[in-house]
Amino acid sequence: MRLASLTALTLVALAIGACGGKNDAADAEATVSSAIKGIAAGDAAKVCAKLTPAAKNRVLVALRNNPVGPDIRAKTCEEALTKLHASLTQAQKNVLVDGEVGDAKVKGDKASVHVVGAGMEVRLQKRNDTWLITGGFL
Repeated sequence: MRLASLTALTLVALAIGACGGKNDAADAEATVSSAIKGIAAGDAAKVCAKLTPAAKNRVLVALRNNPVGPDIRAKTCEEALTKLHASLTQAQKNVLVDGEVGDAKVKGDKASVHVVGAGMEVRLQKRNDTWLITGGFL
């Protein structure tokens, strides 16, 4: 079951599916780190607020069609991530709780950030001076 939940995170990362300014890189890293910490803490609203509408939809689809873990059926991003959090073991939450990320690679209004320990390469786009996750999350 532990492997299935961690694999679910990886599947969502695949389903959601390079240099800029220093502040942009730090802001992109902070966005991803905050979202990862939010998953560990069960703060689905915080996490979903950092996703584009298309990324939220991909989360729903990926978790609903999870071939290696429990299918998570939900109508909203918040509901899906609340259920995902409930399915994670404490060990999995411990991996995510620090929200450790690698250096952002920024190119214009797009960025990617590697999530240490989770094997995710999260993609972001800057919209209205805010970095939002567009893909690779979970």
